[in-house]
Amino acid sequence: MQKIKVLHIITRLDKGGSAEHVLECCEYFEKKDDFEIILIYGGETKLNLDFKNYYVKFLQREISPIKDIIAFFKILEIIIKEKPDIIHTHSSKAGIIGRWAAWLVRKINYKLKFFRIIHTPHGHIFYGYYGKLRTFLFLFLERLTAKITDKLVALTEGEKNESLSFGVGKEQQWIIIPSGIDYNLELRVSNKLRDLSRNLRDSELKEKLGIPKNSIVIGTVARLEPIKGIKYFVDAAKIILSLPSSYLLPSIYFLIVGDGSERKFLEEKVEKFGLKDKFIFTGMREDVAELMSIMDIYVQPSINEGMGKTIVLAELLGKPVVATNVQGIPSVIINNETGILVPPKDPQKLAEVIVKLINDKDLRTKMGENAKKWVYKIVDGYPQFSQQRMLFLLENLYKMLVHSY
Repeated sequence: MQKIKVLHIITRLDKGGSAEHVLECCEYFEKKDDFEIILIYGGETKLNLDFKNYYVKFLQREISPIKDIIAFFKILEIIIKEKPDIIHTHSSKAGIIGRWAAWLVRKINYKLKFFRIIHTPHGHIFYGYYGKLRTFLFLFLERLTAKITDKLVALTEGEKNESLSFGVGKEQQWIIIPSGIDYNLELRVSNKLRDLSRNLRDSELKEKLGIPKNSIVIGTVARLEPIKGIKYFVDAAKIILSLPSSYLLPSIYFLIVGDGSERKFLEEKVEKFGLKDKFIFTGMREDVAELMSIMDIYVQPSINEGMGKTIVLAELLGKPVVATNVQGIPSVIINNETGILVPPKDPQKLAEVIVKLINDKDLRTKMGENAKKWVYKIVDGYPQFSQQRMLFLLENLYKMLVHSY
């Protein structure tokens, strides 16, 4: 049986959702007898991976004409050497360089012209990331590069619809494959609670973080970068904590899990507001699901978000969610049932909704129960946002494209 050779290309393997997605796909398909997997990646660090890979150090996130040209020809050389059946690019920079390298190989080598090109943007960058000029350049390149792409993969209906509204690709090019969540995380947290009451386990976690056991915990998990909108979360906290005590019955703490370029700015902002004793910054953690288990309300204040895997994880853990109504987020929340959507960059509205949930325990409980049922909805034979469904849909896509030669 001839194997289907899939070459993945991603700009960098950081702690973000796109990197997790790619590694999960590579590790899964590498174990299958009918697939062969190769990965090209860039970034600052060469990693020790268990499958065939190429580290192209010139493939970097920032625009650099010299490095970008070198990366282009390095990728072109690897494509010619490996002769893949499918080239699957991920994220903006790798997507543009990788797809044009693949296009040039098609033009210069007739023996390789039948491979297929797939691109997963993992959310678009058409607002919230850069200034007008840079955004215009990226939008122009994405529109142009879509013309040489066989299939475009959106994580959500919202991402697909917004991309089409910006003129990227055509309806028939797009397919929706959600980025999969490990549903075993919820079982892992539950198993840790098996021999302890939930209250006792929560108390232990809170005690380690310096949070009183009867407090309400409002939390978020994110890369601390501007696009995630965490500064609006801090602004909302200031509004909430400035309210008369009669509005807020329990004591309240704010938990921020993650790290990034804005961490120092956010910590200074919290200190400036005089809220240092009400905020916990954990940095990067491996026990994200456990930390989310002690949150009473999960908040995702992103300015732009292709899907929001942590939203799905929060729902999986039975948490009510407050999130911004941007791009792909409305595809993973049923507004006013599993969570509440608010406008982006609006700390006042964010604060109002959080206060509503703080003061209505029954509503929090109901939304959390609805959320858990929602994420366990079976689609294509699997829970709708699970890794199993993601991999099932990807495998079908790969086989369909190869067999359509």
